[in-house]
Amino acid sequence: MRIRSILLPALIVLAALPAQAQQRLSVVLMGDTGFNGPGARVSEAGGFKRGELVTVEDAMAKIAPVVRGDVVLANLETVVTDRNDIPLRDKMFVFRTHPAHVRALVRHGIDVLPLANNHAMDLGGAGAGETLRHMEGMAGLRAFPGLGRTREEAMQPHVFVARGAKVVVSAVGNAGGGLPARNGEAGMLLEDRDFAAVAARLAGEPADIRILSVHYGPEFAPLTEKATQMRFREAESAGLTIIAGHHHHVARGIELSGGKLIAYGLGNFLHLGTQDMRRFDICRDYGLVVKAGLTRARGGYAVETVEVVPITKMHIAPEPMTGEAGRLRVEVMNYLGSRLGEGGLRFAPQADGSGLWCAAGATDARCAGWQAPETSPREAEIAAACGKDVRRGDF
Repeated sequence: MRIRSILLPALIVLAALPAQAQQRLSVVLMGDTGFNGPGARVSEAGGFKRGELVTVEDAMAKIAPVVRGDVVLANLETVVTDRNDIPLRDKMFVFRTHPAHVRALVRHGIDVLPLANNHAMDLGGAGAGETLRHMEGMAGLRAFPGLGRTREEAMQPHVFVARGAKVVVSAVGNAGGGLPARNGEAGMLLEDRDFAAVAARLAGEPADIRILSVHYGPEFAPLTEKATQMRFREAESAGLTIIAGHHHHVARGIELSGGKLIAYGLGNFLHLGTQDMRRFDICRDYGLVVKAGLTRARGGYAVETVEVVPITKMHIAPEPMTGEAGRLRVEVMNYLGSRLGEGGLRFAPQADGSGLWCAAGATDARCAGWQAPETSPREAEIAAACGKDVRRGDF
């Protein structure tokens, strides 16, 4: 009787909602996220940026209103542990974040945290096991795919319901290994070897929305490789709804393939272990928040709108880029989209510095009178910046 008493009011409220409201869902995508500097010890008090203590509340103060949605995803590029006694791997940059700060990010609404990337194994299998132990049962966290104690567990999609839609999420990344894991440890599948298998497993999962997180490719390279386009498009055609790419530290173009969304590179979101990207050119000095508006269609959900919000200061306290600065980065995204071919998205710059794309016949009120933008007057400058060969600088 108690179950009935809980469900009945919810069903009455759902029935009272307009059909349009019941069938619309927003998915927010962000890139690399972690809350500690390279090699820094973990502390419940905060993360460390060049020895200075930073809190999640301060770091999220200006970006929190932007990252609200029904599903909010960010690539968690760090080991999650409250221990400082696990040996660090011998590599240039090693990241570990206290679970208190991950919980704080979740309280800000970031409820999907893929774990598969080149820093998931920074403390070896023991550290990956720590990450799983802390993520399992974390209040408010809906999905954390990418690590596992066995190959099957690492490949297993994470499942939840958002506004009545069944959502499944998988993740695969680079620099993995450690499978099958020893007792108390975990491992990760490898993107260059296991991408097709992970994508196929996800595509075969009964669901309304299927999201694949992929950590891949060369750093600081904003132009998408043709081979990447081909394999991502093939995965989409098998039944995926969204592919969220990251690792490059810079944004890449966005396209629709068969009505499905591919964000080839989201750049950095909030990571104390990364450098201040403002030192780079206009094609590399910003990160990206992508907000997709989906509506129910035959066979699942269709992408109706895509909003891009260029962000800055991702190394310590991200905030939206506004005015002319935001407009210029939207024009950079349009250039990168044009390089993807017919499906590449071009965004109309908005007054707040964001960019908006609308599908034909979109019912979103913001789409009234929407038109594809004209070519930027700074197209030559943008092309020259995006065509540079840029290498890693010191953090």
